[in-house]
Amino acid sequence: METLFLKILNMSLTASYVIIALLLIRLLLKRAPKKYSYLLWAIVLFRLVCPVSISSELSLFNAPPFDMTAAQKSGEAALSYVPADIGYMEKPGMTVGIPTVNVMISDTLPQADPTTSVNPLQIWIQIGTVLWCLGVLALLVYSLVTYFRLKRRMATAVLLDKHIFESDNIRSPFILGFIKPRIYIPFGLQEQERVYILKHEAYHLKRKDHLIKPLAFVVLAFHWFNPLVWLAFILMAKDMEMSCDEKVLSETGSGIAKDYCTSLLSFAANRRLPSASPLAFGETGIRERVKNILRFKTPKKRVIVFSAAACIIAVAVCATNPIVNGALQETGEPYGSYRFEEQVYMNLLSSFVAVDGFKEYYTFTENSLIITDGAGNQQKMKAVYERKALDVQKFNESFMPSINVPNILGYKERYEYVLTDSAADPEYRLFLLDDEVWLAKTHKDNVNTLKSEYIWSIYKISKLDEEIVESESIVGTQDGVDAFLALQKDFNSGYDTDKCYNITPQFISENSEYSIFKYDKSAASFLLYKGVVYPLGEWFGGFGVTSMALADIDNDGDSELYFTYSWGSGLHRSHAAYFSPSAKEIVTLPYTNINKDMTLVDHGDGSLSLYGADISNLMDFAHFDRKKTDFISDIVYEKGQILLSAAANE
Repeated sequence: METLFLKILNMSLTASYVIIALLLIRLLLKRAPKKYSYLLWAIVLFRLVCPVSISSELSLFNAPPFDMTAAQKSGEAALSYVPADIGYMEKPGMTVGIPTVNVMISDTLPQADPTTSVNPLQIWIQIGTVLWCLGVLALLVYSLVTYFRLKRRMATAVLLDKHIFESDNIRSPFILGFIKPRIYIPFGLQEQERVYILKHEAYHLKRKDHLIKPLAFVVLAFHWFNPLVWLAFILMAKDMEMSCDEKVLSETGSGIAKDYCTSLLSFAANRRLPSASPLAFGETGIRERVKNILRFKTPKKRVIVFSAAACIIAVAVCATNPIVNGALQETGEPYGSYRFEEQVYMNLLSSFVAVDGFKEYYTFTENSLIITDGAGNQQKMKAVYERKALDVQKFNESFMPSINVPNILGYKERYEYVLTDSAADPEYRLFLLDDEVWLAKTHKDNVNTLKSEYIWSIYKISKLDEEIVESESIVGTQDGVDAFLALQKDFNSGYDTDKCYNITPQFISENSEYSIFKYDKSAASFLLYKGVVYPLGEWFGGFGVTSMALADIDNDGDSELYFTYSWGSGLHRSHAAYFSPSAKEIVTLPYTNINKDMTLVDHGDGSLSLYGADISNLMDFAHFDRKKTDFISDIVYEKGQILLSAAANE
């Protein structure tokens, strides 16, 4: 039910913008036949009930200040302002399609508290869902109760002709029923008065208004929390009635205008009798109708042409979604894998130049930027994709005085993403210039008196048709090895020349207190955590530890160290395991892969998967490459345990 509530909320936000736009268009049609204003509300109905639409260059949402990049993150067909998983996000964020407002709203959202089991925003969504359901239920029950009460009151009505009835229990004409609708009119109407009143109601039946208005009310019930939807419903009802009035006047002539107005005023003055149910079909907006009748004139041809054209344009503008420009067209964000294409700029003080043959790959996920060099070594950084328009002057001011600053004036679409924390050095930025994607690296210089931060390099990158083949390396160093050996003391691997290396990946060393050490001949692998040494699985006859990853799968606020290892010379076995910092113990997951090694894949969003792996370029057990192969399982947290998903057990 929470998912449905968030979908309704997203559709309501889209419809709100459309309603505001149609109110402006409706002003242009103030003197036009009201049937055109009435037709406009079909666009609002479409936006309120249909979450998807086609994309168009003419879309309202292509105009400034709209930026629907975040709202189209899951594709162009639907606009999603509030993500379905917002209640589970560590740093919740939403969009309303206007960048400056997005930041203000997202800053006010409560962030996840690692000390609690439920996110604060998740609780608010649950409360909102309950209130929404109660509101919908109350309106639907009210409409049904009043409908059946009115139907029971009309049991004493007298048949006048076919489906027309007279009653002394009503104050004004209305239509009741859906399959076999009946017209009810008050007793005492004069013959001429009855003629044009019945013409009015007959035109309602011809257009199926007796079905449209109840449908609109049901839709309103689901969007009851949106005041703009209430306004749209009221104005739609008035336009509906006035268009019928104009139809009557066009057929009978404007000579009945005064008598017609007198009848309407008499209906409005008789307040002692009950009003019709929302699901019935009664007279509304008497004041506006009287004014419209008195100024009615047969419309000229040019007015009709203008009004019809305005409606067609309104459909093209308000019923369509924007087309995502350039690199954002497919995903809504520049997520995916890219490769180095060419060097656009390099600071003159740099000694490095990206010559022909330079290889580097870049992977953008929702939470990270991963840079992979030609040897498979990876650098992983946390990233937040904050998109904004790129100001040419500010861009030019981002460089040290130089003669080779790139000229971006020739690009029509110019956007910038600040990817990494502004306190980080280097900081990375992404520039989207029409169909080109540039990755820039900044440099902080506390000594330079002219500029403390400036762009150091810019690479033009291009998207790969396929994902980067996951190839990573175990690379041993001597960092901290002496301190580790002093703690390990009398360990004997059985090899006289067994040398110990630190194989801790950079991301793990920078974001945890874990250090992993491994011997190059025996493959013996160990974890050093807070001054205590823990053996990491078995290693005799195998490769020992083959991959490592950091994740908080159980959401207890402390990241576990996940690793894969293999052992056994006769029967090669590989396992996945993790170190629990709270229990301070190694837990092996219940799955064995026979005669094949495995590797962990970090998706950058806090989740991990287990894949098969091929080991290559084996110099020794502390220096080799591994490449992921077939998918095995996701690592999940269920029923209070960290487990492999069912895929591993099938």
